Amino acid sequence: MTKISLLNCLKQRWNLLLLILTPLILLPLPIIMNNSQARCGYIVLILSVYWISEVIPLPVTALLPLILFPMAGVLTADVVAPHYFKDIISLFFGSMAFGYAVEKVNLPRRIALFVLSWVGMATKWIMAGMMGATAFLSMWMNNTASTSIMLPVALAVVHELKNYSENSLNRQHVAVINVAFESTNGKGSDENKIEELTHTTQSCQTSKSETFVETNTHLKLLCCKRQKPEVDDKSKKKHDQLKKGFLLAVAYSSSIGGLSSLVGTAPNVYLKGFVESKYGGTGFRINFLNFLLFALPVGILMLILCWFWLQWCYNKQELFQCRPSSEMLEVQTHLKVMLNKQYKDLGRPKHITDGTVAIFCGILPLILPDSNPFNRKHDWKYEPIVKWTQLAQNVSWGSILLLGAGLTIATAFEKSKLSDSVAKILGFVSGVPRAAASIIIIIVSGFFTEVTSNTSTASIFLPVLDSVVTVMLRSYKATFSFFSNTATPPNAIVFASGAIRVVDMIKTGIVMNLIGFLVIFIAANTWMPKIFDINEHTTAHFFNITSVLRSSVDNL
Repeated sequence: MTKISLLNCLKQRWNLLLLILTPLILLPLPIIMNNSQARCGYIVLILSVYWISEVIPLPVTALLPLILFPMAGVLTADVVAPHYFKDIISLFFGSMAFGYAVEKVNLPRRIALFVLSWVGMATKWIMAGMMGATAFLSMWMNNTASTSIMLPVALAVVHELKNYSENSLNRQHVAVINVAFESTNGKGSDENKIEELTHTTQSCQTSKSETFVETNTHLKLLCCKRQKPEVDDKSKKKHDQLKKGFLLAVAYSSSIGGLSSLVGTAPNVYLKGFVESKYGGTGFRINFLNFLLFALPVGILMLILCWFWLQWCYNKQELFQCRPSSEMLEVQTHLKVMLNKQYKDLGRPKHITDGTVAIFCGILPLILPDSNPFNRKHDWKYEPIVKWTQLAQNVSWGSILLLGAGLTIATAFEKSKLSDSVAKILGFVSGVPRAAASIIIIIVSGFFTEVTSNTSTASIFLPVLDSVVTVMLRSYKATFSFFSNTATPPNAIVFASGAIRVVDMIKTGIVMNLIGFLVIFIAANTWMPKIFDINEHTTAHFFNITSVLRSSVDNL
């Protein structure tokens, strides 16, 4: 077997080799040390490698704790199993059911088109309105769903801008050429001017005996041929840049909106469950209100800075423009008509109105009828707004399993006392100021989350962090994945459109990550301690790992 064929064979079977070799390579750890801490660490390392490399699907890896922890004697099966549908899991399931329900009745699209039709028709304000609508939707529903809903709207807006721009350029070409020929239509000099124009273009092979109409036609085609490529290249480049900006705006605002609400994304939900499990005896709580008070200002600030950065990268000429040109005013009017038409095409809402869907979330859409049972039609048939089969196909069951696996890992860390050992290794963090600790956690977690899923990253790191401050920062920063095309589903969706290159995402996303670092650093050292009542006394209490773990174990 040649060297090349051997490399190809290894490449084809790399996932299988990694799947088998990882447990074998790490096996000396539990054999040599032979205690519950080593066995727990052995299992967590295997799960971490599988999650990062994705040698098997993430949900399948999330099911392994149900087998491995009982087999290793770290946790019993009756302790592991309830973690997969705790109260926090039901909260996440309810939020996903609500998200699919509002998507089913076209509520997100109604909101998006309504906002875009009223926000103003300048391109920069359309992008701002689209980002605001996407972020708002992502606060209450899955980031993937909100991106999938808003992406066609963004593409439609860019397509209309392109079509109208091309039509406008064609009208300008015709007008310029007609003016040129009108100037040659003076008395006594028609023949000379036609000859002059023919000689200048070097293409119109007409004779003096040809009619003016024939010469006009030849010259019109020639002028369009000579002028249009340069204009088309410039217009195409502008359109491509604008398209990149709109697609990245949808992806980034979806991620930003997800971190602005407790139910917006899985790492936030996992954070609540982890804090309740680990810090249950300390009096520290995360609820919907205090998380919203902390996260919403972060999301708004991030959204504004993101909009400004995307404008600077992809629509700079309009960023500081106060008065639009007459041509742009015409384009804006056309866009407004198009958006209003799309909104009207959705039709009138059924008897389950937008407000009703917003109130009745979770389980009620599975019960309430899809059409009015009191209409005069005799062939009325009961059908719920959302059928269970539809919901089952659209709910991210894998995310639920990941949350359960993460909570199981946290419990295993505490039961096996592995957290004590890790806390000693990370003890240097307690000796540095909160600001310095914030910078360390934000930067390390920010770059790590670019190479693996957000929920997996939170599940791996949160159990080894030793204070509520670092836990919250790590979980919150898990959502900031902007420069990798595979880091988050929104990034992957817009990248799959084919309009964005990897280099575009890296160039724009690195600055977005830096903006995220800055905003979270400011939040962690200003309003976060006030909202969650984190003072010097509570911080010292949280850094005392031994007492916290003992209290947590006693409460289990």
